Amino acid sequence: MNDNEALTQQNEISDNSLEGFVIDSLVKRFEEKDNSSYLASSQKLVEASNERLSTKQLYDIFKEKSKYYGGVKVVKTSLKHIEVFVSPRLAREMLEFSQRGAVNKKNKNRKLSRTKINKYVEAMKNGKWCLTGEPIIISADGEILNGHHRLQACLEAGVGFIATITYGVTDDLSFAHIDVGNMRSRAQVLEMAGVKVSASVLSRVAMLAKAFDMTKNPFDFRGTQGTSFQPAEILSYVEDHEELALSVDFVSKIVKRHKRESQVSEPIYAFAHYLITQKLNQHTFNELPITPEVYLTRVISSLGLESEEDVEYLVRNYLQSLVHESTSYSLLCKLSAIFKGWNMHLGISITSNRVSVKRVALFKKDMDGNKIPLPSAGNINEPFTVPCLSKGPIPKRILKQSNVQIKTDRH
Repeated sequence: MNDNEALTQQNEISDNSLEGFVIDSLVKRFEEKDNSSYLASSQKLVEASNERLSTKQLYDIFKEKSKYYGGVKVVKTSLKHIEVFVSPRLAREMLEFSQRGAVNKKNKNRKLSRTKINKYVEAMKNGKWCLTGEPIIISADGEILNGHHRLQACLEAGVGFIATITYGVTDDLSFAHIDVGNMRSRAQVLEMAGVKVSASVLSRVAMLAKAFDMTKNPFDFRGTQGTSFQPAEILSYVEDHEELALSVDFVSKIVKRHKRESQVSEPIYAFAHYLITQKLNQHTFNELPITPEVYLTRVISSLGLESEEDVEYLVRNYLQSLVHESTSYSLLCKLSAIFKGWNMHLGISITSNRVSVKRVALFKKDMDGNKIPLPSAGNINEPFTVPCLSKGPIPKRILKQSNVQIKTDRH
């Protein structure tokens, strides 16, 4: 896909002045934000420090090997550390008043693991809880960033424990990097302030996502057609849905490596990834035959396809037939086809049992056999396909446009 085709396809989503305002505002916010997202990389703090660890301090830390160390800078930050006894009562109070989301309402904590809590409860009851040095971490706002499992186990066990508390953490992204090898997914911990993605693509994906949220009947989704957003709405939506940036980031990297093979614009792929992952969070599947990332990588790049019967090949083949179309109608066809392919992998029924999308005919014949162009020519003529959901009923609007009767005056 060349640059002209990409530009044309971007216009499927929006071509109004709103987008320009949103793009400029997003860029401005990224550039002007006081960046505490990577405090550990702050050169200002390093340059402000003139203190070095003493020989005794080095020995206390590294013991016999301390002779190999020298000139270790001491850096002053807002972090503080203290050892306390966490009683069951204190654990209950911390979970009630200081858990993640209790202080900053926009924050959300991940779902606690019952298996992990049970394991901790058993260890605490048996007096086998170790002081490993892993702290309970409290933000500068007084909100718990790490330690919910230990506090819940303490409450249920009725047994207290000694713990280190690290507090005064100011990094915007600290929650994203705590315990990352354990339970948190990238989508759970991503914070917009630390993500650098295309503001243009991000704004378009946000418009699609908000338009989808506003659609009462998801099977009657019409893209951004008929919607009217204020700039502040889109800015707020982007900030409240950080997963949008994750999807844009993922897709942009794949498209960059496989630009020639890509058949639709980045916003379409990114919205497809976003909606698939959102629907996966809402529905339970015993086992996924493929991940959204692998599926979309194959659709974008054609990598790993071995046969014309492969689902991704069928999707790509249909998308290729729409490459030169740039209407809001073709946008719906492209998205519906991508979602049909995904649902085929999950064994979910799809409309007409094929990837291609049925569309309103270009014309109908009147009583005299004359061809009369239809006002909705090219529009999608079947329920919009929603990822992870079985095919839905045909919306009344679509039934109405497909049953247009052509009348002629007879003199």
